[in-house]
Amino acid sequence: MRKITFALPVLFAIIAFSVFAGEDGDKLDGKGEKHAVAHVGSAEFERIKTLVGRWESEMPMPAGGKGAMTTVATEYRVAANGSVIVERNFPDTPKEMISVYHDRGGRLWMTHYCAKGNQPQMSLTKAADGAIALELVEGSLDSPDESHMHSVSIAFNGPDEMSQTWTMYEGGKQTMSHTMTYRRVR
Repeated sequence: MRKITFALPVLFAIIAFSVFAGEDGDKLDGKGEKHAVAHVGSAEFERIKTLVGRWESEMPMPAGGKGAMTTVATEYRVAANGSVIVERNFPDTPKEMISVYHDRGGRLWMTHYCAKGNQPQMSLTKAADGAIALELVEGSLDSPDESHMHSVSIAFNGPDEMSQTWTMYEGGKQTMSHTMTYRRVR
């Protein structure tokens, strides 16, 4: 009886894994083995994939820093079989923020998990001249008057340089816009 009790959960796990691994989108290799086909998204989504790695920028220290500069980082990685890109701003710090890019209906979207405690969703509004811009999707916040990141634009300045411009709104009005230029460090 003990062998059956142990064997049943293992058998169910094997069956579940087999079903999951055999989902549509798998591809047979030359040896007849299945391998998952990585997701290919919109041109803008694929452009953000080129940012995978670690990037650093110099920015002024907070008030009281007397003109000193500090290095800040942003990291990009691909997850979920290539269907999302995870961006970590200020990684491994108390103010770390996560943005997750994905396609919805063939169009680039992003959810920004902000240090302010809200999660504005943004969608593509412009893609031209080596840059993309995303702006707040109406209704994605509890209140449009709360302080939130309203838009972001990313300029692809070369294979190892990019700029981000983040714009914050509160009370329906722009309160801040900040641009940082990053260099790839790995």
